[in-house]
Amino acid sequence: MLFMFITMALIIILRIRKVIQGTKVDTKKTIIFSVYFIAIASFLVYNSFLVGGVPFVYIVPYLAIAVTAAYCSYMYSKSALSFWELPTSNNNRRTVTYTKGGLSIYIVYIVALSIRIMINFLFIGSNRLYFNNNQLLANDTISAIFIMPPLLGTNSTTTLFAFIATDILLSIGAGLVVGRNARIIKHQYQERKAYSNK
Repeated sequence: MLFMFITMALIIILRIRKVIQGTKVDTKKTIIFSVYFIAIASFLVYNSFLVGGVPFVYIVPYLAIAVTAAYCSYMYSKSALSFWELPTSNNNRRTVTYTKGGLSIYIVYIVALSIRIMINFLFIGSNRLYFNNNQLLANDTISAIFIMPPLLGTNSTTTLFAFIATDILLSIGAGLVVGRNARIIKHQYQERKAYSNK
């Protein structure tokens, strides 16, 4: 968990720097980063179902919240993002698209992710590893690695509400990032289409 947090923090710091300064639009990288952010959020939410005791029916409102956040972010990014073109070379009419903006979207995602990871450290620790619904390795001293026990002991109701609240934040954060990236991909597609029609 700690290694994942450090790796994720480095990637997010680099992404925020590019969001502020501007970066070349690369459709493949945009898709990869979207999948990465969704995967991290999905892993933590999945952890809530298996470890935190959150009922699986909550996946429906989580998905609805994520889709709504993605749509709102997509619409917001139309005015929040700025695009500009630079030529690839002096003797070539082709241009490269650059973009910047939408910093608040990443800030929301970072805050949600940070709160969620703190909940993990406080209430779960790193002593439970799940591979599927029927196989819990925490009780198997041969297979499980006991890294860190939970820092706080609390009742199950408080823990459940903490998981649900942070899962909602994660769903919103992931949806916002996906919506922003979807707007970038659409802009790039429209630019390529316009160029091919010239």
